Amino acid sequence: MSLFVGSVHRRMVGVMIVSLAFVTLCVGTVQGETAGSALNTVAIPSPQVVPPTLDELKNAIFTEIDTSPIKLVNGVFEGPPYVPGGACRQRIELLDGEPVTGDLNGDGVDETLVFLREDDGGTATYLYMAIMGRTQGKIVTIATVRLGDRLGIRSILIDKGEVSLGLLQFGVKDSACCPSELVTRVWSLDRTGLVEHVVKKKPGTLALTTQSGVEWIFRGFDPKQTTPKLTEITLVFEKDRIRGSAGCNRYLGYAATTKVPGEMTLKASKTSNSECGVKVMSDEDRYLEALRRVARYGYYLGDLTLSWRKEDGSLGVMRFAPRKTPTQ
Repeated sequence: MSLFVGSVHRRMVGVMIVSLAFVTLCVGTVQGETAGSALNTVAIPSPQVVPPTLDELKNAIFTEIDTSPIKLVNGVFEGPPYVPGGACRQRIELLDGEPVTGDLNGDGVDETLVFLREDDGGTATYLYMAIMGRTQGKIVTIATVRLGDRLGIRSILIDKGEVSLGLLQFGVKDSACCPSELVTRVWSLDRTGLVEHVVKKKPGTLALTTQSGVEWIFRGFDPKQTTPKLTEITLVFEKDRIRGSAGCNRYLGYAATTKVPGEMTLKASKTSNSECGVKVMSDEDRYLEALRRVARYGYYLGDLTLSWRKEDGSLGVMRFAPRKTPTQ
């Protein structure tokens, strides 16, 4: 009897072992299929949010500049005359240049930083900085701040969620015509908008040495003209001397300033006499003649501008971009 029970007991244990093995095998198979399915699944990335382009912003709606939103048309907004039939009216223009992008609100998506100029026909010309983004496919104003009157922008940088601007602005002792103070101003974005931070750095003063150490690339005879020339024209300041390429020939010259901030005169002449074709030589002669007529210098969205006197007495503008180094 005991032998029979032992035999039955051994058979039951064997069945249980086989059953457990089968269950383990099944579980392992299911897990293997699940793991294989996970490996074979292709993740569908979410659509990338692209920051607004300059062309889009030329016809966008901006807020926080006036009491009501303004709608640009081809980069310009013009309000009605202040006085019926009058010439003075509000005019807001989007400054034309390469927009700067970066993540300012920490959401992992880049925003676009642009500048607008407001003119009402008087002496003041106010500069605004706007942060523009995209929400559910629509362009929106994230924040806007008024920077000041008749400012020149020497440099623009977005780094670690902050906007840093190198500006030419009016100092306490400056006359109404001519700003001379070089400052760095920094903003960050919070729930209330753009907040300016105190920068503990003594302001500099506009001088010829401000341009030294930079090779400037000629953009054109208009601040809005950003199309590169067929031949590269350059300008370098070395204290009171200038040098560069006029497109075909090299040139040398001298620069002089007055006590009035921003006033400048230049003298330049070729140091070689190569022939490079009618079009190139014509551009070269026009450029060198404009250099000899320079009356003022300033800044526009990080570029150097030289204002020159035309035959009719009006001022033209030459625009130069700084040559970027590999680390920039």
